[in-house]
Amino acid sequence: MPMVKVIVDSSSDIPGSLARELGIVVVPMPVNIAGRSYLEGVDLTTEEFYPRFRDLPELPKTAQPNLQDLVSYYRQAGADGSSLLAIHLSSGLSGTVQTANLAREMLQGEMEIEVIDSLGACLGAGMLAIRAAELAREGMDLAALAAEVEKDKTRMRYVFTVDTLEYLIKGGRVSKVSGMVGTLLDIKPLLQLTAEGKIESAGKVRGRRPALRKLAESIAADIAGHENQVVGIAHAMCAEDAAVLEAEIRSRVQVKEILYSEIGCIIGSHTGPGCIALFYRR
Repeated sequence: MPMVKVIVDSSSDIPGSLARELGIVVVPMPVNIAGRSYLEGVDLTTEEFYPRFRDLPELPKTAQPNLQDLVSYYRQAGADGSSLLAIHLSSGLSGTVQTANLAREMLQGEMEIEVIDSLGACLGAGMLAIRAAELAREGMDLAALAAEVEKDKTRMRYVFTVDTLEYLIKGGRVSKVSGMVGTLLDIKPLLQLTAEGKIESAGKVRGRRPALRKLAESIAADIAGHENQVVGIAHAMCAEDAAVLEAEIRSRVQVKEILYSEIGCIIGSHTGPGCIALFYRR
């Protein structure tokens, strides 16, 4: 039976040490800043990215991996005879899945590849890949793995908040008028991913701490009967708030483990520093 390798794009924000431990292959995604293109995790890190973010005249621009680059990564990963399970950023947010399917077609007959549209992003999509890699180590074959991830992704919940509306305004997601009112009133939007993998509003509250409390309340309401699971928290340069969110969660519900990650350059280009996100299964 051929070994199965899990491959993701860098928007999954899986901690590097964990990806290496599980043998997860990470395809870097490009970020364009002030006319210069960088590859996330290769020549641009979060430590370099976020300190520059607030001074940029316009938001960074992100793109999906180039088709030929994706083919190259797939080919390299499968060179030892492994079959590949590719789990990519939601089709509701990016064209990466479409490109991945083109790459799979180009490699047909050369290697076996299954492409999964995570319908998610950031560490939530990463958690799908982490579980898949663990199951692959236990010997699950490619078809069974793909079926398991397709089922698992319907259970994933993605909720998040941002510290400031500034970047949503720059990105055209809220009007300047409503954004200014929100900023003056310290309004914090609560956001989520839909079943189609698109961003939608989940409400708004006044103040950062109440926003974190609302995130914790969402998991307490959603996971009755599914306690003691691994929960993901990702943050963009706000580790202290992430710790507050963990405390709020643990005061409400029993969880097995909380997995932390930094929000990378791809997702952070759209949310800015101060974003904090929560991922769990219903």
